[in-house]
Order: sequence, then structure tokens, then C-alpha cells
Amino acid sequence: MEIRMYIRFVATWRMIIASGIISLIYACACPDEKTPRLSAIVPTEHTLLAVTPSLSLQLTGDTLNKSYPQLRTGKAFPITGFLRVDGIPYRFMGGDSLRISPLAPLSEDTVGWTGKYSFLFPGKGWEQRMYDDSWWSDGKGAFGPIKGYYYPVHTLWGAENIYVRRHIKVGNRNVLKNHKVYVRYVCDDRIKLFCNGKHLLESGFTHQTKCQRLTDEAINQIVDGDNILAAYCRNTGGAALLDFGLYIENKTYADAEPATLKKMNAQATQTQFIFQCGEVELQIDFVSPSLSEKWDMAGGWPVGFLSYQVRTENEKEHTVEIMFDVDAEWMFGTRKVDSWVEHDWRFAKSDSLYLAMIAGETTFSCEDNHIILSQNLCARNENKGVLLIGHEEGRTFQYSGENLRPLWNKDGTREVKELMMSVGNRYQKFKTECDELDYRWNIKAFQVGNETFAGSMLSAYRNFMSSHRFVSSSDNKLFCFGDTLGNVREAYKSFPALLFFNRTDWMKGLLEPIFAYCEDIHWAKRYPPYDIGLYPIASKQVKLEDCAIEAAANILMMTTAIIEAEQDFGYADMHWEQLCLWADYLQERMKKMTFPSVGLLEHDDERVKCVLGLMAYHKLVQLKGNL
Repeated sequence: MEIRMYIRFVATWRMIIASGIISLIYACACPDEKTPRLSAIVPTEHTLLAVTPSLSLQLTGDTLNKSYPQLRTGKAFPITGFLRVDGIPYRFMGGDSLRISPLAPLSEDTVGWTGKYSFLFPGKGWEQRMYDDSWWSDGKGAFGPIKGYYYPVHTLWGAENIYVRRHIKVGNRNVLKNHKVYVRYVCDDRIKLFCNGKHLLESGFTHQTKCQRLTDEAINQIVDGDNILAAYCRNTGGAALLDFGLYIENKTYADAEPATLKKMNAQATQTQFIFQCGEVELQIDFVSPSLSEKWDMAGGWPVGFLSYQVRTENEKEHTVEIMFDVDAEWMFGTRKVDSWVEHDWRFAKSDSLYLAMIAGETTFSCEDNHIILSQNLCARNENKGVLLIGHEEGRTFQYSGENLRPLWNKDGTREVKELMMSVGNRYQKFKTECDELDYRWNIKAFQVGNETFAGSMLSAYRNFMSSHRFVSSSDNKLFCFGDTLGNVREAYKSFPALLFFNRTDWMKGLLEPIFAYCEDIHWAKRYPPYDIGLYPIASKQVKLEDCAIEAAANILMMTTAIIEAEQDFGYADMHWEQLCLWADYLQERMKKMTFPSVGLLEHDDERVKCVLGLMAYHKLVQLKGNL
């Protein structure tokens, strides 16, 4: 069957094709006849603050005052925010306090703990509470190499396997009622944990302390008297390490009631919340300045900020204090917190996390490895302030034998704290510009589609920034990478949103490393790779299946989208040889396919991808002659 006959099916596949990149070019045009309107967006899930892919805060719905924001990994980001009005605390951010107290502390929290251990398999039921471990060896946790290790180890573990039983006395299990209970652990290399025979978790290597909440079912296994926390750990090579303990929630802020949410609005660059705290109204804006267009921040500056202001409708004066509490130990498994004042800014740092507030108006303390920053405000005068959040990923990206730094620090001379001060000194200008951008993009979104479309597009802007890293190649080309480097499918999913926001620079940044990879002499295949590695090393194709048709068709469509958006053929001309090669490959594959005479195909069918890819190529040929 001739290719032109295949194209006839496009009319019946219109709904499928409409979801593709080419169709979206036209979907994103703004019809003049529609009436602009500005509306609040409350997405089901969205990126609350885009800092770095490793520290981007995610939020479900309007739950800011009910639960903690989460990282992309699903781990809670342990920040709690309170507004104290006339002595009464109101929680506007976070859930119950993550402060925890030990029921059975880790070795690093004490001078060690006693337990029973065996290097040999002790038989079935060894993890049960009633098991007789009297014949096991006595040891002191933690277990591992004793001398010169970074962790406080007390008992040598040099075998491949170790079984440990830790007896924990609970005087009155009712103390656990209405409290969260956590198991904390560190292991090298593989661990299984049990509580009174109930399986708790299975995990791989971690050199930092991990924390996991026990389910209600697991807590119900705990009894008055003797309880067993049991662990099996396997060392697959190198050094070995095992430490674990049990902790209970310490309700430090139990008297704080959730603030009343009056309004939430998630736009392209920021999310706004308005809370009622007694007689005082609090406005919190989460702003991602990397999405700004006025300053040179396109390199994904690893800084975000929370701006806040308080106001009251009556003339009564109120004593108001805003406070932020971040659990550094929960976040990083470390007890080290540094604090200093620099250029009128009070900094607090733990591991790779930076926090900052204006020094002259801020009180800093560190309690139980919690960073606490607070500021006194005057509601009558509509006082305002800002909390800066910065993050340093610390890993150098490796590409084609080179070490590439983030675009914001490509010469290696800049520091996160420097960027934070730059943002902090002009945060109100950033806020004003982001207000203008959000207004513009909101109107365009509602001109193009309905509320569902607007919510999807406006959220997608920050979602993209939060999941991608920006680096500059040795020849000054912008590379844009997710966790899987050069992932064609993920790039294809991102293109509609980037097209909507006119970010053809980021669109090219997604494709450029793939073109560079294919134009290298080491890539000899007639189709593009599905990906080129995992962050931070671009070394090989990770996807085992080639997904050749999908990859070739997607890149042809994405390139066509860029050319039509820019009305300039220059980018396609740079890679014309590769584009023609991939089109020839699709054409050859189509000749070997059988197409139905009637009916629809699934959108992910390779035959559909072939048609769409060749349609894109034919469009490129037309544009080559007209632009």
C-alpha cells in the first residue's frame, strides 16, 4: 500500500493526532473572539516551589495547613509554619510536628545499645517476639567496621549476613495512642526490619539515616512489656553497617490549630494562600524566581522564596509572630546545623539545604536538630517579609568525557548563598513581575481552553522546571535533562506546555543532547536512542528496548513544532542529515506494516507513530522550501 493511502486514515485518527505535538501548535493559538478572564486555579496536585529536581516541593490540593509538602521522591519535606496572634498559635503549613523522641535510640543518639546477634541463619521464626534468643551472641549496636568508620560502630560485623534482635521495654502502650511511631535505620547494603514479627520495610543501601512511619497495624503489634525490633542485613561487598531504632512523635505544637484557608490560587510562577488566623489575615506566596523572564535566571537558579504579609480589618493592634520550623535530622539524617549572618541576611544551613531571612528582624534557634526562624510582625501596618530556600545538589554532570556544571554556575565561581541574597534583595520586584506573568498566562490559558486546560498548563510550567536540570555544553549549547537523560518520551510529553509558554529554548535544550549523541561517530544506528543515561552520567542507553519508531517519530514531530513556532528553519537545517535518516527509517518500516481498511488504531500503535512522524517530516520539507 502506498504511503499516500496510509495518510487517508489520518481523518479517522483525528482524535489521536489531536493529542500530538503538531496539533497542539494550533490548539495553543489565542482566538481573538473569546473574552479574557482571570480565574483562580486549584489543581489536584502541583509543584508548590521549584528549586531543584532534588528539592522541589509538591502539594496535593489545598492541604498546605493539614500536611507537609512532599519532595518528588514522595518523602515529606518537614517544614512547619505558624502564625502566633496575641499568644495563640495557628498552623498555616505542615501537619503535626515531626519532632520525635526515642523509644529505642540509634547508636548516634546514645552511647550504643545492647542486642542479640547471629551471623548464621537462626531458623524459622527468628523475628518473632516469643522466639528464644538466649543462645545468640550479645552485642552493642551499631554493627560494622569498628575502626576509622564515619558512623559510631561498637560491634564488629565482617560476615556476609547478620541477624539482630533488639529487646525494647514498653511500660504503657497507651502512650502511643494518637501519636505517630517511626523506625529509623541506616544500613550497608540490604535490610529487612520487623516489629514483633510484623514486617516493616525492606530497603537497600543508605549511608544517611532513613525514617519511616509505622502503620497502625504495626503499632497495634506493640505490647506492654518486652517487644522485639528485629533486623536482617546483608553485606554484598565492601564495608558493612547496621543500626536501627524506634521513635515516637513529640507533639511540641499540639496546641496549634490549623489556620482557616480563605483562598488558594496556583498560577504559572507562584501559588498564593490566604489564611485567617484569629483577627489577622495572612497571605503566603510561594514564588519560583527561575520562571521569571526579566532577569538572567533561565539557568534554573536553585532558589525559591515564600513571601508573607499580615493585615487586619479592624484598628486593633495585635502582637504577631511568624515562625518556620524545619526538621534537619528528618530531612538529612544529620545533626549538624550551621548559622551565620552575611550582608544583613541570617542564614541557616544543614547538609545541602539553605534557609535565610532578614537578619535584623529575625530570631534563630536550633532545638533538637530543628532549624527555627521567626519574625515579629505588626498586623496593623501590613508588615511583610520573606523566607528564602536554596539547595545545592552537589553532583557534577558527566557528559561525553566532560564534567559539566549547572548553567547558573558554569564557571564554578558562584555560590547558592550568593544567589539567595540576590533574590532576597529584590524579592518584591520578582513578586511584581511574576504577578504580571501569571496574569498574562492565565488569560491566554482561558482563551485557549477551559478551566481544566488552564489548570493543566499553568501547573506544567513549574512541574517542568522542578524536574529538569540546565547545563551548558563545552560549545555553549543549552542541555536540558531530567532524571533519565535525553528521554525522548518524557521530552515529547513536555512539549505542549513548553510550546504554550513559548519556551523554544528549553525545547531545543531537550533535543540538543540527543542530536549531539546521534551525530557522534559512536552511534551507528539509523534511529535515535530512547535515552542516553541516568543522571548524573550520560554513558549509555538505559532503555533496553530500542523503541525506535516512537523515538524517531517523536523527534521529527518535536522538531517540526520548534520550526513552526519560530518560523525559522535554521534549527532543522543544523540537523537535517539526521532528520532525513530517521524519516527514511520510518518509511522503510511502514512498507513492512499491514494497515486496517476500517476502524481506529490505538494512539500508541507503532503504525500511528509512523504516520505522524512522516507527516511531520513532510511538513518540514515544505517549510524548508518556504522559510
